[in-house]
This record gives sequence, structure tokens and C-alpha cells, in this order.
Amino acid sequence: MKKNSLLAFIILCIISCGEKKILDKSFEIEKPDLMYGGMIVSTNPFQIERENGERYIRKKGGVGGINLANPELEKLYGADISVTDSTKAILIIDFPLKKQIGYEIQNDNGFNRKDLVIELSKAYSEIYSEKNEYGICCDDLSDLELKMIMVFEVDGKIYLESKVESKK
Repeated sequence: MKKNSLLAFIILCIISCGEKKILDKSFEIEKPDLMYGGMIVSTNPFQIERENGERYIRKKGGVGGINLANPELEKLYGADISVTDSTKAILIIDFPLKKQIGYEIQNDNGFNRKDLVIELSKAYSEIYSEKNEYGICCDDLSDLELKMIMVFEVDGKIYLESKVESKK
């Protein structure tokens, strides 16, 4: 009996100590909290770089962002450029969700463009695996591109608002 109890306890610890899902660690964010309570620190475009070093422009118009289903990190323009030196930030996701959510991310070296693409790709993959929980009905993950991240500072906290669009 003691062995079964110990085994059940160990399994419970492993399950509960694992990394929380986005849904478990996210919270709803109201847009006015950012717009009126803080200051824009920077805006950071996310674009694909062509072989000749120029930024990619689509033939039908618009600048090509970074696909979130299959990010081509080797083609990310300015991948190592720092977005924020802050080691903690609140990442904000809203498109195509029914509400704007945020959750805290952490990196001891701050965040560069490549770090944020990786984080957003993971987050959107998880979100799309639970589409109904987030109220997503129409866009496929493969259609989504990260175009920009706006950095806000509100009451000493850094908020990273992702601007994601469908390439349709």
C-alpha cells in the first residue's frame, strides 16, 4: 500500500510540476490598460530577409511577416536584434482570439526577435490545439504571420503586444 501511495504521489508531482499551459497561466488584458496607463517604448517589425539582404515584399502587396506555424528563423531579418533588455515581460496575444490575453515570459538575457518568434510559435501552436477554448473559428495557424511587436512599459512592467495577421 505504501508503494502505491508513493508512486501516486510521484506521478502527481511530475504532472503538477510540469510547465503550465498557456490557458492555465494566461489572464485577460484590457486594451485601455496599455493605451492609457503606459508608454510605448519601441515598435519592432518582424520580416523575412531575402538572400540579397533586402526585406521581402509580396507581389500582391504588403510586407511578409514571419509564419507562426513554420517560422523560418534563418530568414528572420535582424534575428539577434534586442526587443527588450528586461528579463521578464508580459506577452500579449489577441488575434484571432475572442479576447486579448497575456502571460509572463522570462529570459535571463532579455528578448531578441528570434526568442520572441520561438515563444509565439509555441504559444500559437498550443492555442490552436485548443481552438474552442479561445473562440477561434476561421483562420488556420499556417495563415498567421507575426508582423510587429510593440513594447509598452506600464507601472514598471514590460508588455510585449504581438501584432499578428492572416496572410489571406
